[in-house]
Amino acid sequence: MSWQRARQPGQKAERVATILDAAATLFDEKEFADISMRDVASSAGLGKASLYHYFSTKEEVFICLYREELNDWFLDVERRLKRLRAPTPKRIAKSLTDAIRDRDRFCRLTVVLASVLERNLSTEFIREFKRSLLPPLEQCAAALQSVQPDMSPAAVHEFLVQHHAVISGLWPLARPSEEVSAVMQEEEFRGYQVDFYRLFESTIRQLMQAN
Repeated sequence: MSWQRARQPGQKAERVATILDAAATLFDEKEFADISMRDVASSAGLGKASLYHYFSTKEEVFICLYREELNDWFLDVERRLKRLRAPTPKRIAKSLTDAIRDRDRFCRLTVVLASVLERNLSTEFIREFKRSLLPPLEQCAAALQSVQPDMSPAAVHEFLVQHHAVISGLWPLARPSEEVSAVMQEEEFRGYQVDFYRLFESTIRQLMQAN
């Protein structure tokens, strides 16, 4: 398929959505390091040169994909917390754990956000990216405070940072390479196996209680 450059805002938004959908499909199949801009362009039905009209680097593509995944997660968390009756740290932790079940793409992008995705971006792009996260972050923080009214705004912010860190730390341990996974199936090394969701939920519960 050969597309002309989008001229109108609506056309551009549609084209960006197509590119991000293509990037999501590729990321579900490959590691970030194994995906090229040429791969993204081809999957989106664009020429490589056309792709650069919308994104300057591969990191820009995937950080925008991360933002979409994060916004979806924010909305899911808000819905789940609003449905909670008699919220306790245990119930809140379960809701937050359920909110990331079947969100492998979100978890994988979270793992590489600070160490990879934010390393090849312009200052202007980073500023706009961070600014775009402020409204949904505030909305998510408000939802948390509604079920944990004793938490100060500073404590809620710290908790969200900790939540991010728990995903970043536990996910790679729970999803090792095939070689590492094979070794950990042996009786001697089974203690190294990590049940991501169980440990995530217990860690989040402890953090809620600490705050």
